[in-house]
Amino acid sequence: MSAETPTTPGTPAAPAAPKPGRGVQLTERAAKEIQRVIAEQNFPATTWVRIGAKGGGCSGFTYVLDFDQTGPTEFDLTFAQHGVNIVVDKKSEFFMGGTTLDFNDGLLDRGFVFKNPQASGTCGCGTSFSA
Repeated sequence: MSAETPTTPGTPAAPAAPKPGRGVQLTERAAKEIQRVIAEQNFPATTWVRIGAKGGGCSGFTYVLDFDQTGPTEFDLTFAQHGVNIVVDKKSEFFMGGTTLDFNDGLLDRGFVFKNPQASGTCGCGTSFSA
C-alpha cells in the first residue's frame, strides 16, 4: 500500500516512507525523542504519532503533535520513519507536505521544531504559520 493510499478503519496498513515533497519527515533526533516519550509514558508499542495543522495561532495555523493509540482512519495518510509510525490527516498534509520535524535539546530552546517549506510566514514562537 502506498503512502498516499488511505487506510480503512480497523485495518491499518503498513506505513510507507513519504514521497519527496509529501508527508512529514522525521529527523533521527525527533524520532528518538518520540520513542523516549512513548516509553516514559508507558504507551503501547503500537502508538502512532499524529502530526497536523489546525486553524489558530497568531499566523493562521498552528502545528499539532499528539500520540494516537487508535491509529489511522480513512482520512489519514501513514508513514514510517526511524521506527516511528506517523499519521497525518489529508487536510493537514495539504498545508504541511514536505515538512521536517526535528528536535532541539538545548537548554533554552528544547522542543520539537517544524521546518515547513509551504509556510509563507511564521510567528516568533515557531508554533504557528501561514500558508
